[in-house]
Amino acid sequence: MWKRTPAVLVLAVSVVLVPAHRAADTRPDGPINLTCNTADNEDDPHLSSDGRTLFYSCDAKGKIDIMVSRRATVRHVWPKGHLFGEEDGDYIQTKVDDRSTFLTTDSRYPQYLFYATKKDEEVNNFDIYVAVKQTPRAAFTAPMPLSTVDTKADELHPWLTPDGKRLYFSRKTKDGWRVLVASRTTTTGAAGFGEPVLLEDLRAGFHHPTLSPDGKTMYLQGPLENDRWGLFVTTASGTKWARPEPLAINSSDAPTGDLSPSLNRDGSLLYFASDRPGGKGKLDLWVIQTAKLKAAKGK
Repeated sequence: MWKRTPAVLVLAVSVVLVPAHRAADTRPDGPINLTCNTADNEDDPHLSSDGRTLFYSCDAKGKIDIMVSRRATVRHVWPKGHLFGEEDGDYIQTKVDDRSTFLTTDSRYPQYLFYATKKDEEVNNFDIYVAVKQTPRAAFTAPMPLSTVDTKADELHPWLTPDGKRLYFSRKTKDGWRVLVASRTTTTGAAGFGEPVLLEDLRAGFHHPTLSPDGKTMYLQGPLENDRWGLFVTTASGTKWARPEPLAINSSDAPTGDLSPSLNRDGSLLYFASDRPGGKGKLDLWVIQTAKLKAAKGK
């Protein structure tokens, strides 16, 4: 899913250059297919806080890898992605599956990258790890597992609240995928989370949480008829979460469905994955303004 001379000359140059690079994020109608998509599966979108770096996963090399697409400004479209770490010198990529990133605020250090990996080959399950970047030019350090969060079950889809005190994530239980949250009292470090708590208001099948900045709205991936996935929304009242409601943008023509919701930091855009018509093949990344989700839901 993306780039002092006489005024007449400036206008002419603008007309030629700007339309080819304007972001698809602000088009008026419906979800927009991102320009970094390929014929392979793209999934797990996550936008950096400055809106210029898009993390996602891709299976082009026969396993799941973390990819990154970087654009010069938020008005540019997303260029072709590359393996995260190719130009960064990081320790994130492995020979096993790596996916589901969450990056803390840009230009604030130490900076933390939460993600899921099958790094523990003995168990061969997804665990959530965290790596640290100490300065702007430093590489991320060797990642460490979150000991209080990780189990022998699969854990995926970390989402950290803006205050850094609550980590929401998905766990695959005997009943299916569930949403859990782990809390901590201090944010001066990569870990420090207590034992996770199951969000019992959200039944099995609902997972992949992404929350609005105020923590009162959550978008989820959930089950639809015919073994398909859809996007859902729920709201909090105190400590209780309402029954998730499907979004009207869910495509009935998508064989797999719509999945992997991920908000940008101010909650104005929802990125997601889908194999709906209009893409480049298999799962693609899409984006839509959340204000349009509310309008569509009311129809």
